[in-house]
Amino acid sequence: MKYYLESWRRYTDFQGRSSRAAYWWALLISGIVVFVLGGISASIWDLDTNDTGPLEGIYLLAYLIPSIALGVRRLHDIGRSGKWIFIALTGVGILLLLFWAFSRSWPEDNKWGPGPASVTGDAPPRESNRTPKQAQGPSDIIR
Repeated sequence: MKYYLESWRRYTDFQGRSSRAAYWWALLISGIVVFVLGGISASIWDLDTNDTGPLEGIYLLAYLIPSIALGVRRLHDIGRSGKWIFIALTGVGILLLLFWAFSRSWPEDNKWGPGPASVTGDAPPRESNRTPKQAQGPSDIIR
């Protein structure tokens, strides 16, 4: 719930970064809100199940700017410019944005802010904890 509320508080913040968890939790809770508002609209105005009620429409219009800002911050988190959000206008670009939305956070600091591990602690580093293997010589292979 904190990520959803944060998306409303930062509705005009197109700078900075938002972690993968912040992005997906905000979208999940927003979907639940739309579902509940749809049920309320259907019961009040006697709508069919596939009709969009006025409560849903008002909410979706109100959440449009916060969701775009959240998407831009998510792109910043994986090291992409927020201008990539416009690729969604092509239709097919939504698949690329979806892939990037599922991508892990960029662990290092970038020009949009510090890495999420140093801010929220929810992004593990990308490096492996294993030590690299020593190169094998010809005598090691023959044994």
